[in-house]
Amino acid sequence: MAIEMSDLQKLVLQTKEVDEPAIPFPQADSFERVINICELLGARDYDRDDITGQYAFDARQTNYYTDAARYLGLVNKRRVGMQTRYNLSALGQRIQKLGYRQRQLAFCECILRHRVFREIFELCCEHGVVPEHDAIVEVMRRAQLYNVSSDSTYNRRASTVSGWINWMLKLLS
Repeated sequence: MAIEMSDLQKLVLQTKEVDEPAIPFPQADSFERVINICELLGARDYDRDDITGQYAFDARQTNYYTDAARYLGLVNKRRVGMQTRYNLSALGQRIQKLGYRQRQLAFCECILRHRVFREIFELCCEHGVVPEHDAIVEVMRRAQLYNVSSDSTYNRRASTVSGWINWMLKLLS
């Protein structure tokens, strides 16, 4: 069964908004890569260097994508000696076991728990298009995001918001 706009709209109504976590607001434009990180960690724990090597990322990109998965509650981060290790959270493990449709909806739910993404999705539904960059930045400013204060940071992170909303819209039949 395909995912319909009504499925996403139902998620907005049923999903409880969470407080912003004390994790950097995502700078990870490709939601597919966030999912890939979860799939990779579904097999075993990895350290930062392992992930960097698996994806031919630089270390900064590894941080962006693992932080994005942590922001959504899908991945845990811990220090083991001198290494930073990552593993799927209980939520991430539960989602990985779902069938395709339910899994994609569960990822959407994780996104829509966060005020900025929820508001931008609602604007998208209202106007029929993903809001312009400046409108996304304005919603982000009102949300008082953790450790985001400069114009350049808001501008970079806004592309993540549009990227993730566009990922959700591409799921529609």
